Amino acid sequence: MAVHTLENEQLKIQVSDHGGELLSIVKKATGQEYMWNGDPKFWNRHAPVLFPFVGGLKDKTYRYKGQEYSLGQHGFARDMEFELVSKTENEIWHRLVATEETKKVYPFDFILETGFRLFQNQVIVLWRVQNMSEEKMYFSIGGHPAFLCPLDGGKREEYQLMFEGVSIVNTRMLENGLAAAGLEQLEFDKVEEYGIKKYGTIAVSEHLFDRDAYIIEGHQSREVALAKPNGSIYLSVKFDAPLFGVWAPKGAEVPFVCIEPWYGRCDGVDFDGTLEEKPYINELEPTAIFSKNYRICIH
Repeated sequence: MAVHTLENEQLKIQVSDHGGELLSIVKKATGQEYMWNGDPKFWNRHAPVLFPFVGGLKDKTYRYKGQEYSLGQHGFARDMEFELVSKTENEIWHRLVATEETKKVYPFDFILETGFRLFQNQVIVLWRVQNMSEEKMYFSIGGHPAFLCPLDGGKREEYQLMFEGVSIVNTRMLENGLAAAGLEQLEFDKVEEYGIKKYGTIAVSEHLFDRDAYIIEGHQSREVALAKPNGSIYLSVKFDAPLFGVWAPKGAEVPFVCIEPWYGRCDGVDFDGTLEEKPYINELEPTAIFSKNYRICIH
């Protein structure tokens, strides 16, 4: 498993061939690390790409063209070795291509490429999916980056999650790994101005993730930030994805929070359809390319 380093004047990052995964973001001026280190005591990953599905399948199966397939949570890409395609001073690309083994659980020919580009204080995460099948392809894709929280001391409960542009957020909770049928309101501690922007803010409290992840649909916010106890934002994730998740394992001592832009989500508790009918499923015609990105900004 090779690990590759990129850096510019402000940031230094590391990317692994395994899963095409971002492992580290360091601010060079301070030496501060921002990514979770993958300690299996809490969670043994850093920022996996979720493909060809985001979240879990009902009964761990899905149906397509009269056949039933079994696949675990978040698909298989995060556990596979990617091929290094290109590396320049400020950009790196990896590729994963369908194999006979992947087609046993996901019957499409695809090319998945993951890229990382440095621009000033930002890491731009890039995805390209190409359908190499002779029929329409159905898939989901998502990010799952884990960021240190607390960052440099203090108690996690003194840190804040900040949702840009909203005073209320409707969320779909998980029930045994599947999306609940109904929506609930995520109660903010306060709504405050930060520069020219408004944020709904909630403390990263001991019990915030007792019920697993929050699924926030419908472009309710396009930026989620983490702030220190003094209220200063130290990291933000900006995206145009139709939905996103916020998650950490249950427990007060967990030292990270995941902010996850998604193009797709897990099945619902009441879902009984086929692959084509999955909520937020993406469709690609033969030879077509799906291209998306999100940005991690270090403040």
